[in-house]
Amino acid sequence: MTKPREKTREEVTAEIEDGKKKIRQLENREKVLRQKLSQEERRTRSHRLIVRGAVFESIVPEAKTMTDEEAAAFLRLALTSEPAQEFLKKRAGDGNAE
Repeated sequence: MTKPREKTREEVTAEIEDGKKKIRQLENREKVLRQKLSQEERRTRSHRLIVRGAVFESIVPEAKTMTDEEAAAFLRLALTSEPAQEFLKKRAGDGNAE
């Protein structure tokens, strides 16, 4: 049985550099994928906010002329009402909350 040939210093160094290059490529790929995921999450959130804003304006047409502060105050008042609190408690109890 023959002994396997030992690698030269240059061959080992080249393998190490190749390994480092592959690691950098994988790290870069991970970074790109994380950015894509983040962009998709932002797009999804923006879409959800737009849709919910449209629903609010369809239910309360006056909301279109309200300032942001007035709309926020209106929603706070509406959501602290007893029926709203009951709805939220029931929803939380169902386990359907997002």
